[in-house]
Amino acid sequence: MDDHPETAGVKVSMRDIYAEVQRQGKLLEKIANSLPDQESKVEDHELRIRKLEQRMWQVIGIFGFLAAIISPLVAVMTA
Repeated sequence: MDDHPETAGVKVSMRDIYAEVQRQGKLLEKIANSLPDQESKVEDHELRIRKLEQRMWQVIGIFGFLAAIISPLVAVMTA
């Protein structure tokens, strides 16, 4: 049936494994270098959160101011 059983499989030498590990390591380093720096992402995220918080307090202040002005006007108009 099979005259040469050793040719039916794949032979992988230590040199092949070493070369593949080296190639994978270089690929991983390349991918890691292309990713954005985590510190800059955290700083950017913090800035965005601060801006949102500032806007929230501005909106609350505006609504409070409008409530303080509109309430007496409505009271005067209905009296």
